[in-house]
Amino acid sequence: MIFTDRIFLAHYSLSSLNASVNAGTIAWAMMGGFGMITAMSEVFVAQYNGAKRYDKLGVPVWQMIWLAFFSLVLFIPLGLWGGPAIFAGDAYASSEITYFRWLMFFGPSYALLTSFAGFFIGQGRTAVMIWLAIFANLVNICLDWALIFGVPGFVPELGIQGAAIATCTGYFLEAAMLAFLFLRKRNRDNFGTGNWKFDWKEMSRCLRVGIPQGIFCCLEIVGWAVFFWMMTSLSEKHITISSICQSFTILLSFFCDGLSRGSAAVAGNMIGAGKQELISKVLRAGTVLLLCFAFVTAIFLVVDPQDTVRLLFFEHSESIDPSMLATLKTCMTCAFIYMFFEGFRWTLSGILVAAGDTLFLLIAGSLSVWIFLLLPVYLIVVRQNLPVETAWILTVFYSMLLLGVYWVRFKRGAWRSIELIKEKTQLETDFE
Repeated sequence: MIFTDRIFLAHYSLSSLNASVNAGTIAWAMMGGFGMITAMSEVFVAQYNGAKRYDKLGVPVWQMIWLAFFSLVLFIPLGLWGGPAIFAGDAYASSEITYFRWLMFFGPSYALLTSFAGFFIGQGRTAVMIWLAIFANLVNICLDWALIFGVPGFVPELGIQGAAIATCTGYFLEAAMLAFLFLRKRNRDNFGTGNWKFDWKEMSRCLRVGIPQGIFCCLEIVGWAVFFWMMTSLSEKHITISSICQSFTILLSFFCDGLSRGSAAVAGNMIGAGKQELISKVLRAGTVLLLCFAFVTAIFLVVDPQDTVRLLFFEHSESIDPSMLATLKTCMTCAFIYMFFEGFRWTLSGILVAAGDTLFLLIAGSLSVWIFLLLPVYLIVVRQNLPVETAWILTVFYSMLLLGVYWVRFKRGAWRSIELIKEKTQLETDFE
């Protein structure tokens, strides 16, 4: 949906595109961070499912639903006052505040979406997710066209505000449809989805795993927001090239996110069933899928990225500076390599999340984005006023280093000793 927004906004105006990148990245830090916490319902559903404790599947989901409702106390104030505080003085401040405000007002709907999604993904029932995502994105596309450009005599031209409304509507509809399916009688009878009561014990388990992951997600995306602010401070060429590259990485991240969610679901079921020795197969399967995906996407991002960019982002391609296209080709290649390494990292992340090793992910990931990415970009690119290509080459080194950190953690195996759903015996309780 964010990628679709940017395609339409690029044809509307480049200033709107750049504003959506700056404001959208900060908004996504908040929404994605909170959504990552509520998505932890997937981990517990997977482990309960693997342990064949089917009557418990609805309990962790409901705790995350409650958390999504509680998030209103965060998102509403951010929508009202956060935008002016964050973007005051920016070149695109007015557009950034508008885009950010609408995304914040509907932020809880994304948290609800990931809460409900965990119920289906944790069981491997992903077909419903595919069809609902397709429907929600089609709604978003239609609304983007109508609300951004307007329909004479029917709908006013709303520009970047229209893009935000379209995306929020898509998230809300998808969450509402998942809620309907989650609460069907079959699921209430077989999986306990009617157990809506607040359960502090189950909530604390979810928060213990989810909060580190949510904070890491938020800090990592904020780090990328700082990256784009640095690009904005250098030149319009720096931020425009970076906007296009980030738009493609956001689009391709659906596959990396799928690998992460898939590996978390499968590994969670294996852990719940007491078959941790099979988890290496998850990593091998993820690697094969990633290689196949990389082969296909390389055609569009490496072999001939210029025509892809012309088609999607520039309405008047004949007016594009040839040097800008050459720069784009280099940066798109770097973006492709970056996403390739990210695919491996996200697969490992899914396994570690399934085991509950999220505190490590918080510490290692949060430090890495600032030390391996932002500090080198500031010292090398910003201070020396170097081309945008240098910045994107540094993102490749960042992804390689962070992947190495995750790989060492996975191989050492400390995550194998973490237990999430084990119930204490009465003797253990009395002893405590």
